[in-house]
Formats: sequence, structure tokens, C-alpha cells
Amino acid sequence: MSENTNDGKTRVISNEDYFAEVQRILREGKEVRIRVKGNSMCPFIRDGDTVLLRAYQGQSLALGSNILAKDKDKFVFHRFVGKKNDLYILAGDGNLVLREYVAAIDIIAIAYMHYPQVGGEALDIDRPWARVRGLGWYHIRLLRRVLTKLKLISSSTNRSIK
Repeated sequence: MSENTNDGKTRVISNEDYFAEVQRILREGKEVRIRVKGNSMCPFIRDGDTVLLRAYQGQSLALGSNILAKDKDKFVFHRFVGKKNDLYILAGDGNLVLREYVAAIDIIAIAYMHYPQVGGEALDIDRPWARVRGLGWYHIRLLRRVLTKLKLISSSTNRSIK
């Protein structure tokens, strides 16, 4: 993760150090705004957008919530899509197959505001409509996989015809 310094230079810190600081601030009862890296939450949250987090304190999670969690040795910001036994199932909106299974102790924070990097006002993403929209997108993953495959076949057929 990069950080701007007062001298105008950018320095790079490890994700471990970055998220250790995020967790320290959350433990103090403060909110933290982080930049989302990657496209796993597309189309709703994009690379470079920021989200405002509140500490997770063991409260009941609403399905469709966007959460920051630790999955094995990495940090993930994904949607809570279900529960199996005592594990929370997470999936990125842009992921067609991948899911993570985390324990409650691995959940760090819940996002409640989204700040698009390009063109848009702050969005409350902890409202029912935002969660339902995200869950709907998750539940049509099979259809999205089929359409992606058809698009790939169609585009390779068009290239071979030319």
C-alpha cells in the first residue's frame, strides 16, 4: 500500500503494516476510510474507490454487507453472502467462482459508505437496497459465467473470421 508523505514522496508499506494500523484505529472506536485495490468488487465498487469502515464488534451481520476480513494470510474486502456452520461466506462482486470462508473472529470491519473515485457522490452501502442489489448480483453468478463464456467464444470466432 502506498502512502503520501509531507515531502511529496510516496513510500510503500506492507499490507500487514497498513492493516495493522487500520485495526488499531478501529479498536480506538474511530472510523477508517480505506482505498479499495483491485477489481473483485466490480461493478459496484471499483479499483481506487474508497470506503468508510466501522469496527466489527460481533454484532449480527446483514446479508449483503461489505466487510473487511482476514482470510488466511491476506486481507479481503468482499460481500457477506451466506453462512455455513460457523463460517461466514464472502464473495467479491466481480468474482464468478471464488469464495472465502471466515470465522467471526476474522471479520475486522463493516463498510457503510462508498466514495467513487470518478463521478459520483458518497453512497450509503449499508442500506437494504444496496445489500439486496449486491446479493442479486451474486446469485446470478452462473448466468454471468455463461454470458462471459459466450462472449469469449463469440469474440474468438469473430477474430478467426477476419
